[in-house]
Amino acid sequence: MKYDVIVVGGGPGGSSAAICLAEQGLRVLVLEEKRMPREKLCGEFITSECLPTLSRLGVMDGVLAAGAERITRLALNVSSGPPVSARLDEISKSAGWALSLSRARFDQILFDRARDAGAECLERVAVRECSYDGATPDGVEAISLPAGRSLKFNAHFIVDASGRNSRLTVNRTERVAGSRGSRLYAMKAHLSGVEGIEDQVELHFFRQGYGGLSRVENGLVNLCFIAGERVVKEAGGAPLEVLRRTMMTSPLAGERLARAEVVGKWLTAGPLSFGKRRLSQSGVIAVGDASGMIDPFTGTGIQIALRTGELAADAIVRHIANRGADGLVQRVLASYAADYQAEFGNRIAVAGILRRVALTPGVANVAARILALVPAFAVHLLRATRAGG
Repeated sequence: MKYDVIVVGGGPGGSSAAICLAEQGLRVLVLEEKRMPREKLCGEFITSECLPTLSRLGVMDGVLAAGAERITRLALNVSSGPPVSARLDEISKSAGWALSLSRARFDQILFDRARDAGAECLERVAVRECSYDGATPDGVEAISLPAGRSLKFNAHFIVDASGRNSRLTVNRTERVAGSRGSRLYAMKAHLSGVEGIEDQVELHFFRQGYGGLSRVENGLVNLCFIAGERVVKEAGGAPLEVLRRTMMTSPLAGERLARAEVVGKWLTAGPLSFGKRRLSQSGVIAVGDASGMIDPFTGTGIQIALRTGELAADAIVRHIANRGADGLVQRVLASYAADYQAEFGNRIAVAGILRRVALTPGVANVAARILALVPAFAVHLLRATRAGG
């Protein structure tokens, strides 16, 4: 059987694309390397801009029923200055609230919805590489992890939603993510015993890094933070020691985390690379983190994953009636690239500028004092990293 589309990866970008494609009657195969549900390193913040997409995908009720916490406020904290806070209805044009839910539950809801929409969804299948008909991808070579058996699947289009370390569209230079000693690493855990985090997401900025706290289901708080390579090495890579040397240097964060206990296990990732990447490689369409990573302090990573899945699916649907025509893949890629640039180009550029400010201690301290004096400027900057969904 030849599928219309193979989607590699069952996270938000892949499931979003699969749902949209399957609902249009296309034959869709989703290949997920892990067994669902699985945890992912993520801020687990579902912005207001995600809400229209979740409704279109038919998962909004499921997300709410899974225990998603409603978030109405954002607080920015820098150890050298007063905090800056804002209501989400000041930042977003979509809604006055956002959600927070563990990626294990969120991704499972989307994955199940893709299956219900008609996509064939296989777990524990690792894609090794694409196969080609000339210069055009026509399938993937994979392996069934439980059986150790080689598999081959064919399709007209390949959508890469396999993340920032994709084997299909991300090259080695992008994985290296900067010069040794200056790279960034991320750590995440769910915590109990955290006081004072209710309907808000808190961002804490410290020297060469930042982290966030927000409540997720079951009364837990998600902690996710980014730290520079030097402090990670000095702490021997031990998450609690890295946390002590970084985020807990913020008085408020130290107070929040003083009696916290880790529930489950720590997740780590790095080195990280932010910014836009190629939207395709050798005819494979990249969505989600494979297409680039916006800075986590914007809180919009999940939204971009969902929307790139939708945009890629829309481009395929617009052109797939001409199966077999010369240049079909190129036309789909051109449509997708134009839509991506229109929606995300400026946002990613603004986030890149803000990243350099946030990770330069002297500049960050000055910026913090300015934002404390003129809170409306902080709202304006955050709004510039967002768009309607």
